Amino acid sequence: MQETGGQPTGTVWPVILIDDDQWLTVCESDRDVQLAVEPDFLDDIVAAFDGPARLLRLLDTQDEVTFEVSGPPQPEELRRRVQEYFDCWTREAAPAFQEDTRQYIASVAALARSADAKRKKGKPTR
Repeated sequence: MQETGGQPTGTVWPVILIDDDQWLTVCESDRDVQLAVEPDFLDDIVAAFDGPARLLRLLDTQDEVTFEVSGPPQPEELRRRVQEYFDCWTREAAPAFQEDTRQYIASVAALARSADAKRKKGKPTR
């Protein structure tokens, strides 16, 4: 995990985005953020966290999504939102919460990439 090159905020990757449907998206770079979030739909993202679980504010600057650190680490909010995602959208158990948020986010990112997703929120596929 490294400090960002494109973002002047000292953001630590990966970044986790949570949308209004509780869907979790892991972004490893500025490019991933641009692919995951369209400026016109910025309001769909209800929470964003960087590696140390700091809250991020997403901004539309010249038709590009940027972000800045907007608050101190919120590990409990991150844990709650991760749990909601895994409960609602996957057949996997959420990773165990760890005090080291960078390790926790790394485990969330790894599991989110490989998790068996449900077709509809809360509804298993058959």
